[in-house]
Amino acid sequence: MRMIVFLLGVTIAGMGCLRPAAAAPVYRWCASYEDRGDMTCAYDTFQQCLDTARGGAGGMCMENPAWHSTPVAPVKPRARRRSH
Repeated sequence: MRMIVFLLGVTIAGMGCLRPAAAAPVYRWCASYEDRGDMTCAYDTFQQCLDTARGGAGGMCMENPAWHSTPVAPVKPRARRRSH
C-alpha cells in the first residue's frame, strides 16, 4: 500500500514537469463564406486564400483579426570610436 501511494505521489509530482502544448499558429488570411456563416483562417498568403475561397465555394478573403505582425525596429549601426 505504501508503495502505491509513493508511486502515485511520484507520478503526480512528475506531471508538474510537463510543458503545455505549443499554441496553434495564427495565419494572416481568412476565407469567409457568408452563405454558410463559416470562416477559415488557415492561409499564409492572400493568393492562397483567394485560390481556395473562389474555387467554387463562393467565399471572400480578409485579414485575420487575430493576426498581429510585430514590427521589427531597424538596427542602427554602431558608431566607431575614434582613436587619438
